[in-house]
Amino acid sequence: MSAEPTGRRLGGLAVIAVLVFGSLLARLWFLQVMSVDQFEELAAGNRTREIFVESPRGRIIDAKGRILADTRESLVVTLDWVRLQDFTEEERAVVFDGVAEILNRAGIKSKLSSLEDDFRRARDGSLKPVVIADDIDVRTWVAISEDNLPGFAIERRWVRSYPYGEVGAHILGYTGTVGDQSEADELNADDGPKHYLPGDEIGVAGLERVFESTLRGLPERRRVEIDAMQRVVRTAEILQPGTRGQDIYLTIDIDLQYAAELIVADELAQARQRKACETCEYAHVAQAGSLVALDVTDGSVIALASYPSFDPSDFTFGISPEQFSFLRERPDSPLFNRTIRGLYPAGSTFKPVTAYAALENGVRSEFFPWEDEGVFQLRSCATDGGAGCTFRNAGSAVLGTVDLRRALEISSDTYFYSLGELFWTEPELYGATSIQETAFLMGFGTETGIRLPLEESGRVPTEEGLLEEFGEDINPWRTGNNVNLAIGQGDLLVSPLQLANTYAMLSTGGDRFQPRLVDRSTDFLGSTLTRFEPVKVAEDALDPEYLAPILDGLYAVPRSGTARRAFAGFPFDQYSVGGKTGTAQVNDKADFALYAGFGPRPSPKYSVVAVLEEAGFGGDAAAPAVRRFMDILFGLAEAPVAPVVHEARYEVDPPSVAGDEGS
Repeated sequence: MSAEPTGRRLGGLAVIAVLVFGSLLARLWFLQVMSVDQFEELAAGNRTREIFVESPRGRIIDAKGRILADTRESLVVTLDWVRLQDFTEEERAVVFDGVAEILNRAGIKSKLSSLEDDFRRARDGSLKPVVIADDIDVRTWVAISEDNLPGFAIERRWVRSYPYGEVGAHILGYTGTVGDQSEADELNADDGPKHYLPGDEIGVAGLERVFESTLRGLPERRRVEIDAMQRVVRTAEILQPGTRGQDIYLTIDIDLQYAAELIVADELAQARQRKACETCEYAHVAQAGSLVALDVTDGSVIALASYPSFDPSDFTFGISPEQFSFLRERPDSPLFNRTIRGLYPAGSTFKPVTAYAALENGVRSEFFPWEDEGVFQLRSCATDGGAGCTFRNAGSAVLGTVDLRRALEISSDTYFYSLGELFWTEPELYGATSIQETAFLMGFGTETGIRLPLEESGRVPTEEGLLEEFGEDINPWRTGNNVNLAIGQGDLLVSPLQLANTYAMLSTGGDRFQPRLVDRSTDFLGSTLTRFEPVKVAEDALDPEYLAPILDGLYAVPRSGTARRAFAGFPFDQYSVGGKTGTAQVNDKADFALYAGFGPRPSPKYSVVAVLEEAGFGGDAAAPAVRRFMDILFGLAEAPVAPVVHEARYEVDPPSVAGDEGS
């Protein structure tokens, strides 16, 4: 082989080597000099994260400044999935068994399966550990700390507390936690500053739900440094300071709310001691009821009592499936807010609606004498009558000659049966749907607009509505439907709040307000941010000429009518109050007792309604409940003091939760 080709090849290799090393040196210079800022930024991104730390929730406060829902610090046990992610299932089980043993010794029920569920929930929460136990004592704190259990720690967290326990629970509602990341993403869709993460606190029911955006604090946004194990090392920067949520002040007085709940419970207990009828061997069921009180001058809610109730504190960190099922399956339905969702036949409390429709449409004058013989036979039926043709007073009582005022005072069913028939059989004279139109005018068949979730609108039955429901192949509306509607029976359904609002409208001569629970919201310094002014939805809507005889009859009810026993000894000369008893018949159940009271004349202030399920006659059960509450309203009896049943079980040092590292 000649030397010349060999030299050329070696020269070519040398050129290639120079080019390769030159390229490497150029790349090295570029990475070390030209791109240093870019890579420093990427490196920082690899070891920092933005996290949100919840701020305290705003408080819910009653009309006299007492805190009904608060936020306090608590010692909690948290589970951090990041520190357990590399463990095998068997290794995690060993750790979980150790934690469960400590918690069970402390009286906090825990088991392996529930901790596995918590682990999966924590995994969806990114860097934020989830709470698995709250309000732990010092002994439990020490035990978990000393056992060095991976993934478990003791933290200070803000927790929701309800000092008065079950009192007002259906008003306040309760909080829960945001579930998985998809739920958090849905909540964050508006890209607002109050960012949510899985495990964050959120209003689920009642005012906690309706005023969630007001009560939720502005979370603190931090840039934190993390290590290779994804653990938070330190806070590098505060990007958004956190602030406490706004407080909301209510129109209710917690002592009056407590009184209303006690009265309902007590009158139900008394009803259970009475036989359902003179010949019956069984007593009334009487397990549930409600009482609503409104200020008729502006719609402010004074009391909104639904019995039985529940303790919202049970939901703070998520109620167990077993406990929730127990509450939902109880026959007395403690989670059900009867004041706005309970729908009942109005019974005789509906008679003023029929009376107003009759006077307005000229069916009968206020002075027309009606002979009440205890039984009413439809004129539209054959002479001999038959099924569906005969209607009776309670117990077929013969009440004699009555006019409109007296018919309301002593609750003559046959008087109103006859009106119901006339409306339907002579529509060209009186209007076939005049009763329904008057009911809508007075607020039935529509939501009141109270700021609580899931309010029911009730139902005012019409021929058109039944045709839509059952089809045109049959004629579902007959004379008997109108006759039943005239005394508040049949397919008519009203809520206690609707009934109270209607009687507020009757007492004021035609003014009706949207019931108002919240008066104002304030910042943490107490400065008012929003004031929720009264909203009038009807004004002077009732003709005083037609209303006057109706009110005369209603003001006679507690003096000498169907509520006279309940109001015996009441100082009518000082407080001239009126009302109407009602006894609603419900299929396969004992009678429901109702009473709607209002007054005093001439300047009405209050409307109070009680509905007691399966408790008997309105005059026996519901009227006494309203009388007792009115005694308190007018200062004739003292209101009981609502007891504080929940306070922090353990004192915790007060440093800021938001400032703790690793939250």
